Amino acid sequence: MNDRDLHIVDVIRALREGEVVTYGDIATDAGYPKLSRLVGRILATTEEELPWWRVVNSVGRLVPGHEREQTALLKAEGVTVSEGRVRRARVGRFNRPKQRS
Repeated sequence: MNDRDLHIVDVIRALREGEVVTYGDIATDAGYPKLSRLVGRILATTEEELPWWRVVNSVGRLVPGHEREQTALLKAEGVTVSEGRVRRARVGRFNRPKQRS
């Protein structure tokens, strides 16, 4: 793994419980704002133990083919997931107040 990829892995590894961010957020935080697809490739191919379930696409969609597992992992961390998307998280891009009924 090159230095760029290692830096991206470090950013992913630093995600906290209940924090949900996008591939683009990771790329930007790592200093490579145009490389969100690289973040996805790293997550899909690395043998590193990373909190992959805390990373979603720009509209909150879960990883195709892993929705059930990702939903369970996120809900265990207090994240609200419905219809295959993150709706609310305690930390990160999807941190929004609960809507009143």
